Amino acid sequence: MRQSIHIILAAALFVPMTLAAQKGKNAISVFTTTDHDSVRLHDQSNFAPKAGDGYRGGIGIKVYPSVKRQTFRGFGTCIGDGNAAAAMRLSEKKREEAARMLFSPDGGNGYVFCRVPMGSNDFSTCGYTHIKEGDKTLSSFNLKQDKKYIIPMLREAQKFSPQLRLMISPWSPPAFMKTTGKRENGGKLLPEYCDAWAEYFARFIKAYQQEGFTTALATIENECSYTISWETCLYTAKEEGDFAANYLRPHLDAAGLDSVGILFWDCDRSQIIERSDGTFGVPGARKAIAGIANHWYGGDYFQQLRTFHERYPEQLIVESEFCVGPNIGRHTTMPYGTWSDIELYGHEIIGCLNNFTNVIFDFNAFLDTHAGPYHNRGNGGIPSLVIDAANDTFHPQPHYYAMAHFSRFIRPGARIVLATASVDDVEVTAAQNPDGSVACVVLNHSDNDRLTSLSVVGVASKGNIPLPAHSLTTIVVK
Repeated sequence: MRQSIHIILAAALFVPMTLAAQKGKNAISVFTTTDHDSVRLHDQSNFAPKAGDGYRGGIGIKVYPSVKRQTFRGFGTCIGDGNAAAAMRLSEKKREEAARMLFSPDGGNGYVFCRVPMGSNDFSTCGYTHIKEGDKTLSSFNLKQDKKYIIPMLREAQKFSPQLRLMISPWSPPAFMKTTGKRENGGKLLPEYCDAWAEYFARFIKAYQQEGFTTALATIENECSYTISWETCLYTAKEEGDFAANYLRPHLDAAGLDSVGILFWDCDRSQIIERSDGTFGVPGARKAIAGIANHWYGGDYFQQLRTFHERYPEQLIVESEFCVGPNIGRHTTMPYGTWSDIELYGHEIIGCLNNFTNVIFDFNAFLDTHAGPYHNRGNGGIPSLVIDAANDTFHPQPHYYAMAHFSRFIRPGARIVLATASVDDVEVTAAQNPDGSVACVVLNHSDNDRLTSLSVVGVASKGNIPLPAHSLTTIVVK
């Protein structure tokens, strides 16, 4: 790759609770979240099963730190116009607390990345771009709308994550640059505006740089194969390759932004193989592109990630978006998330980490109690933190804790390592952190309370670790 991706990696493992020292050389800690326990990330390090507890034994988990896979760069979330607007309605104190919950490595989820929409998306307070409509020279470029909500909330995040890195994603170019003359409902970028749109990327990244934020990654287009009611733009595989190689990479390099990695696709995993073949078939595209971005909405298809890595091992794999959401109309109070969200997230993250994913982004950091703000769509979503501005508070949703089981213990710079389980209804992933500690995350989606024996080969072992029915458990060996 001709560009180097400058992603600052934190070296220290964050553990939010005191480690319970075990006899011997290694301290082994166990944290569990279950569907029948209101306590999340419950410390079960000193659990001792008793007769009649109902736990079944016989499960084995083996972790091999010597079998190293990809380097994991970190976890993140998305702060767009609507997300930030919801959070900005809190008092300064509560706003800071909300940012701490997501970004602090000391009591929060320790996120080191943030996805920022370049212009309005479906979760925005209004439709907007950064130039006046019809401005072909981009002379009117400004961050006026971003400075209302997004940038103030990014500053809150940066207080707790000083090395925060951005990934920018456009939902649509300005209307005049498109075949339809509209930012919504599909349409394509007109060929005569490829240079201007690539220059727009460069100006946006430089403008954020002047505000004190570093962009590490840029996706070419969010969900570039969908015609949807909100902001969208369609690209074929070859068109993405052509735009990356002949327009976006040259404009970024000319602006001194050669460290910004370009990601293509930014859509469902089900078409990764055919999409990458088409995009990398364009001369110069593979050299210009740093990796593929993907979403979870089309199904698991984890093997597509593995095959992509095997065929293009120098390319990053970034899960750029996944979320859950209620199917509700505007102006109704959203139902809070359910336990099933935790199992969905646990299964998703384990599958991605075990198949060479380097960065994982949750979607929608904040939304209000009506699942918004949003526009050009009929329903909202469930964010990590529901903002209840009327009462100056916020409510972490179940999937926030699912993310925590991974992001608080698998830190930037960790190496994903081989982890295996003896039964199919228990899923497991593991990573060795830069400090040498090993974090193992286990999803028991069966109806049975289980006991497992963990062996971190060559490091430590422990028996009788509880895996309650429908639970997510993180085991840390230091």
